[in-house]
Amino acid sequence: MARLIIACLILLLADAAAAQPLDLDAIAKQPGTEVIRRGDVVEIKRGGVTVTIDKDKELGVDSSGKAVLCYWNLAIAAKMTADLCYPDEFPQLRAMLDDYIAAANTFIAANSLRPTTKAQLEANIAGRMAKGAAGIKAAGVPPAQNRVCQERREDDLLPLNSELEKYRREFQETLKVPRPPVLNPCI
Repeated sequence: MARLIIACLILLLADAAAAQPLDLDAIAKQPGTEVIRRGDVVEIKRGGVTVTIDKDKELGVDSSGKAVLCYWNLAIAAKMTADLCYPDEFPQLRAMLDDYIAAANTFIAANSLRPTTKAQLEANIAGRMAKGAAGIKAAGVPPAQNRVCQERREDDLLPLNSELEKYRREFQETLKVPRPPVLNPCI
């Protein structure tokens, strides 16, 4: 499920890249930002992130290994599973994920190369939640008996919940250095 969400986000970001040209002069004025132009290729570097743009293709890589959009997507996927499949379980995990997603939304809105608002991010999450709920309903079995819910419980919720403080610190660590939010590398 997380891979599907990430694939959809990549397509969404690719469309956004083509739809919104960057204001490279304004980006270059941001503290700690370097913009390098080589013909049709532009590289933007800030906070350990390199975004390479070649015509209508864009790739961002976070050298810290903690790509904000990756962690944001994983947190949303885990939150969706907890909320939709196991609404009466994992209250501390759900609260931690809520806090991280809210902080990540603020970070993404503040650091994106293209204008992005928290309201847009929250609408994206709400849309994903609605699609997830519709998928679970269409499966025709109680959420806790849904195969995908059971797999996500084992693979995501139980490990996250068992080491809650470790994952809280790891999630918070992703937001310490201002830099463009990117998806790569994704764990």
